[in-house]
Amino acid sequence: MAAAMGDSIQRYPLLRLLFSYLCGLGLADVLYPHVDSLCQLGLCGVLLSLLLLFMSIGRRGLSYGIVAAALFLMLGVWSYAWTRGKTEYVWPQGELVYEARVATEPRARQRSVLCEVEVMAVRDSSEWRRIERKVMAYLEPSDEADALLPGDVLCFRGNVRKPYNFTDSLAFDYARYVTMQGASGTIYLSRGQWTKVGVSRLSLRERMLRLRHRLKEKYIEASFDGDVLGILSAMTLGDKRGLNPEIRAVYGNAGTAHVLALSGLHVGVVYGIFALVFRSLLRKRRLRWLCELLPIVILWLFALLVGMSVSVVRAVVMCTLYVFARWLSDGSSSPLHTLSLTALLMLLVRPLWLFDVGFQLSFMAMAAILWVEPYLEELFRRHSLHPIWGYLVGLLCMSLAAQLGTFPLVLYHFGTFPCYFLLTNVFVVPSLSILLLLSLVWWVLLLIDAPWALSAGLLLQHLVECMNKVLEHIGTWPGAVLHVEGYGLGAMLFPYLFLLFAGLFAIKKWKRGALLALASLLGLLLTLLLKP
Repeated sequence: MAAAMGDSIQRYPLLRLLFSYLCGLGLADVLYPHVDSLCQLGLCGVLLSLLLLFMSIGRRGLSYGIVAAALFLMLGVWSYAWTRGKTEYVWPQGELVYEARVATEPRARQRSVLCEVEVMAVRDSSEWRRIERKVMAYLEPSDEADALLPGDVLCFRGNVRKPYNFTDSLAFDYARYVTMQGASGTIYLSRGQWTKVGVSRLSLRERMLRLRHRLKEKYIEASFDGDVLGILSAMTLGDKRGLNPEIRAVYGNAGTAHVLALSGLHVGVVYGIFALVFRSLLRKRRLRWLCELLPIVILWLFALLVGMSVSVVRAVVMCTLYVFARWLSDGSSSPLHTLSLTALLMLLVRPLWLFDVGFQLSFMAMAAILWVEPYLEELFRRHSLHPIWGYLVGLLCMSLAAQLGTFPLVLYHFGTFPCYFLLTNVFVVPSLSILLLLSLVWWVLLLIDAPWALSAGLLLQHLVECMNKVLEHIGTWPGAVLHVEGYGLGAMLFPYLFLLFAGLFAIKKWKRGALLALASLLGLLLTLLLKP
């Protein structure tokens, strides 16, 4: 195993640094509530590691690697503690007047409207005192609350409280969830407790989010409504507020919930379309760099438009790094190396993203596709297949690899597993590609006021309705969803160990891998049988 793992580390040295940084984040998460000076401890560790690294320059060997790993370990500890420390704030007691800026579009809840705001100032003792803290504001449902947009400035009176759990149930730690979102407090506001006082100077991100709101209104003006409106908004604009719980359950039970969240598939389609357009328009060889740069710029604008979700940011950063790597290395770049660098850069900017379910699922799915899918496809390359069958086999391999990489996380976080995911993804993935292309055609026809826009809109509606009916029907099949209760953290690790050792045995011909894979499987069974 040491030889196999050592070979991977030598080929992908960023994996070692990324693993060290992840260990630092995990260690800090365990120690944070119990160590008051964790930020100072991490900073001292970083400075000491930098000193040792400087002293070991020119001595490339085991000691140099250990010091580099220690540097990223302590960097993970410090970055986590510093980020969590920014969310700590002692709010003044009593009802005070606050001025806040709306950060995101409001999201309807069962009994309230959730609006993330950035508090800018508080009026204390007849004077305004400037503060900069993020707050989860729960507004009483009203048309005024639903109409709020990013960049709007609110003035409200209330008692902001530190995040806390409403019940003693251990099923969901709400206080931790709010803190991991970067918020320092929560507040509930009735209609008479807040008012909109104006609009601040808009940033590029807020302008793009307001544009998304106007684009969604175009869908409504085109008579899209209900589930069709919700799915189109989610798949093309990244706005999932219109998805009702029933349609979410349909896509979840069918194993296609990932298409409701914008991800690498959507980014790939957008990049492919604009890359083809610019290469057709800019055919001169000296403008080749512009053909590569313009699609990247559009991808970042697209990421801002759809709300900068974790999966979209991952795909756009990876695509950007991959394009620049091709420039610097004359077309040769490793996707796994790019994925590792993407994860490291994103976590250096936002350390708490590691504990986001979307981040975990996105990277584990991509890692499995890059590592496992080539070996799966190699099994079929021995047989000559028709191009259509080859395309379907490629979809099956990609879907199977992604599910292998994410199913332990899905069981841990949600306690369910869709059993017909292979069948549904073979149907949904091509349908999604057609839907994205057709929606782009519809937008172009709408902008030029062409008479065929109505026909394209009808095709979009029928395609979405067809997808919904097929997935709803598959969800009713016997054994469509596997439910596992009490799936703990320990039971999540054993499946990954089983896949790792089984892969080393099958690919690297490492004989002990078979024994360790069986031991991991036994550990999983014992964990499930002995669960409380």
